[in-house]
Amino acid sequence: MTNYDLAIIGSGPGGYVSAIYASHHKLKTCIIEEDAVGGTCLNKGCIPTKTLLYSARMLQAIKDSSNFGIDVSGHTVNFARMAARKTEVVTRLRTGIETLLRANSVELFRGHATIAGANTLRIEGAGEITAKNIIIAAGSTAGGLPNIKPDEMETLSSDGILNLKTIPKSLVVIGGGVIGCEFASLYNTLGSKITIVEYMDRLIPMQSREASKKLEMNFKKRGIDIFIKASAESISKDGALKVVISGGKTIEAEKVLVSVGRKPNTASLGDLKSLGIDTDKGRIKVDAHLKTAVKNIYAIGDCVSGPQLAHKATYDALIACDNILGKARSADYSNVPNCIWTEPEVASVGLTEEDAKARDPGAKAAKFPYLGSGKAYLEGKTEGFVKIVGDAKGNILGVEVFGEGACDLIAEACLAKSVNVNIEEWGRVVHSHPTLSEMFQEAAHAFCGKAIHGV
Repeated sequence: MTNYDLAIIGSGPGGYVSAIYASHHKLKTCIIEEDAVGGTCLNKGCIPTKTLLYSARMLQAIKDSSNFGIDVSGHTVNFARMAARKTEVVTRLRTGIETLLRANSVELFRGHATIAGANTLRIEGAGEITAKNIIIAAGSTAGGLPNIKPDEMETLSSDGILNLKTIPKSLVVIGGGVIGCEFASLYNTLGSKITIVEYMDRLIPMQSREASKKLEMNFKKRGIDIFIKASAESISKDGALKVVISGGKTIEAEKVLVSVGRKPNTASLGDLKSLGIDTDKGRIKVDAHLKTAVKNIYAIGDCVSGPQLAHKATYDALIACDNILGKARSADYSNVPNCIWTEPEVASVGLTEEDAKARDPGAKAAKFPYLGSGKAYLEGKTEGFVKIVGDAKGNILGVEVFGEGACDLIAEACLAKSVNVNIEEWGRVVHSHPTLSEMFQEAAHAFCGKAIHGV
């Protein structure tokens, strides 16, 4: 039986980062992975989705090129090549992670792992190993509906839709959250007729109502049909797929995407309860140090509370490892950004305007429009805003960006909020010109009085 300082279940952005970081700190480390190295993010989530979205972005640029003095005619969408490129990107990055694990002397076991004891893991096909510490980084899988089960042929999960061979003529998206809206944006650009059915009273409900409404208006301009406060009741097939939603309306479609959240992969890890590890709706209960009730077992990423995001899992990974190494750190998700790669993009960190004002009556918000940005104007991307939410002392409570490059821009806001930059001081930071990042400076000026380029 092999003994390790640290054994990690799962090789996603939480697992493989834990392994490499631990190896850097001289811990004998192994990873157990039952599927593909890189986890959901690399193989069935962030990377393949964003690769396709980038191809769609290139297509939209071609469609808009005449606005910039470039006439393009005769272009076609080679979806097979798009899909092949997606696979090439995923394969290359997966190979890169496997190379990093080998280079850092992390042993990789292929197979399903169960926790047999506080220090023992049983690996299917490889026997048992022991470890002084264990990190559970098993990730999550696509959620579903009790009345609608994806067959991955016509009714698809977020996994199955990545395997399409052709562009569907029509697509009903059940769920208007991040995943649903990203695929709606993608296939709308590629020419599919899109219908979104959302149970809540708005799209992307984790964002501000202003951003939700703005995205809904943008989608409707693009010809996307949206039904909010609606649920999918059933799917039948009579020639075409027929989706019946609440109220009795029937929508025909070639394909249906079920995108209603994700569930943690914890049910098959063994008898966690008998080990003393508690769960809540499948998520493992941990303390602020990401430690379970068993002192040497930690859990991170989608398996625990907090946003189910790849970068949150990576953040968790370093915290768990530092605590194992005796460097006490606590998790704080208030500075973890949310990103939505629709067209336009939406990103935020901290509290929304509504939540901030509900908690602090003295909170206020100020924003600067993309239309006032020279860079946005010259790029023809003038839809959107940068919004800063703060308290009476100028402390940052939240930032939201709606528009071109939002998912990259939000990093500056995360840094400013994480290190407690005062909003007045933020307005004094020199930003290069012309860039979209200048809008943070303008929004900060607006918060403190009036934006230089505002009216």
